[in-house]
Formats: sequence, structure tokens, C-alpha cells
Amino acid sequence: MKKILLAMAVVLALATTARAENIKIRFGILPVIDTLPLQVADKEGLFARHGLDVSLVRFMSALERDTAMQAGQIDGYFGDLVATYLLLDRGVPMHIVVTSWRTTPGYPMFGIALSPAGRDRNLVEMKGRTLTLSKSTVIEFLADKLEDHFGVGHDYFERVEVKKLPIRLQMLLTDQMDAALLPEPLLSLARLKGGSVLATAEDLDLPLTVLCLHKRYFGNGGDAYAKFMAAYGEAVRLLAENPEKYRPLMAETCRIPKPLISRFPVYPFPAPALPASSELAEVQDWMVAKGLLKKRVPDAVALPPEIR
Repeated sequence: MKKILLAMAVVLALATTARAENIKIRFGILPVIDTLPLQVADKEGLFARHGLDVSLVRFMSALERDTAMQAGQIDGYFGDLVATYLLLDRGVPMHIVVTSWRTTPGYPMFGIALSPAGRDRNLVEMKGRTLTLSKSTVIEFLADKLEDHFGVGHDYFERVEVKKLPIRLQMLLTDQMDAALLPEPLLSLARLKGGSVLATAEDLDLPLTVLCLHKRYFGNGGDAYAKFMAAYGEAVRLLAENPEKYRPLMAETCRIPKPLISRFPVYPFPAPALPASSELAEVQDWMVAKGLLKKRVPDAVALPPEIR
């Protein structure tokens, strides 16, 4: 009996030691589709399997998430490139580690929705009409890129700022605004509620959201970073192999409205890769032109050369 108890104590001690050695990461996320691979990695125990103790910290707004990252309350975060460069410009010590979503044909993560009253209008008929969005954000960046894609000027629509997404959607559905630039699944919800979609960003070939880690995780040859990326890559692969398995998880963690749960597609996430330097430069140049940055943040903010 004593030998059995001793053996159990040794096993427990080893397990406790192993858990203690796991690298802790508090990772800030929003309840949006782009974060589904992180949710899969958490649910399937992939982070723990690779020696990490990752806690996904959910924020209900980008402002709360950014404040937490700047205050050092979280160790990494999911966000769009505009928000990321604002944090980097404020001196937050982090690196971009992977593109979490880039525009993909057939999967419109963002688009311009038309109100129910104007659902049949075409682009020509929309000239000078109201488009509600949030300024100085990735949404405004996309508005400019879409107008470039249309071959029209950046004053084609009358832009009206409404920062809160629920209010933006409500103003659209009650015909107070002619159009709204919305993310999915609100874009699909607007269509379901009687509106339509004028255009989406799916063909723009742009990286939109990224994952970032504090610089401390790039020491020792980037061991923590490598473990994080191994777990994330495995989650992307599992999603690709059996997307329907993760539909309930998507519905639960990504705020899919109930009427859309059975029909909304489980998106195919890009294989882990960094945004190209030219793509990062394009976002920064836009931010400089808008007065959001005084000058470009050095490209070294992506990954240190020794880890690439």
C-alpha cells in the first residue's frame, strides 16, 4: 500500500511540475469569427499539448482589449492591422505573429449592406447616399479600398460615423441610413432582415486581422512563439478537415445570431503566414495619410530576423 501511495505521489508531483513549466499566456480576443482557430486550439487542448498555458480573455469591445494590452494585463491579442499599429506606435512591446484572416473569395468577412428600402439600388444609384461606418479604423480603410475597387472617389458616399455596430445595424434596418459597412455575421443578418449587399471585401486580397504576442515570448530562440504557432497551425488544420464539427463552437463563441446558426458557413482560415511587407506598408501609409501615425512603424515589429 505504501508503495502504491508513493507511486501516486510521484506521478502527481511530476504532473504538477509539468503544469508549472507550461508557459503562461493571457490572450485577448473578441467574440468574432476570426478567432475561431484560437477557440479550437483551446477546446482541443492543443496549447497545453505544446507546453503552453493559454487563457483566452474575452473582451466585448476593441477599446477594452487595447486598453488591457497597453496596461500589460494581457500578453497577446487578436486585432485588426490598424488597431495593431496604433498600439505599436504607443510603445506596446509586441510582434505580429500571424495573419488570422485575409480577404478570401466566397467568404465576405466585411461588406456594404443596403437598407430594406433601398435594397435594389445599384452602385450608380448610391452616389451621394449615406454610408454609416466607424472612422479612423480598419472599417474606414476598407471603405477607401472598396471605393478604389469601384473606381470612384473617396467622397462617393456621404459617410456618417456610427461607432457601435448594433446601432449601425439598427439605423440601417430602420432605413435611417442608406448603407452600412458591416462585418459578418451582421452582414448576413442585414440581408435576412430585408436588406441586401451592395459589395463585399472578399476580392481585395488584403490581410485584415492578426495575432500578436508580447516580445518576451521571442526570447530563447523564440521557443514560446514556436509552440504557440504549432498549436495554432494544428487548429487551422482541424478546422479545414472537419469544419462542421466546430459549428456549435462557432455559434457559441463568435456571436452567430440564432437564425443564421445552421446556414452560416464555417470559414476556411488561411494557413499560418505573416502579412507581406508591402501589405503592412500599405496600411501604415494609409494611417499616415489619415493622421493616425506620424510616420511608419519599423517593419521589425513583425518578427525578429532570427526567428523568421
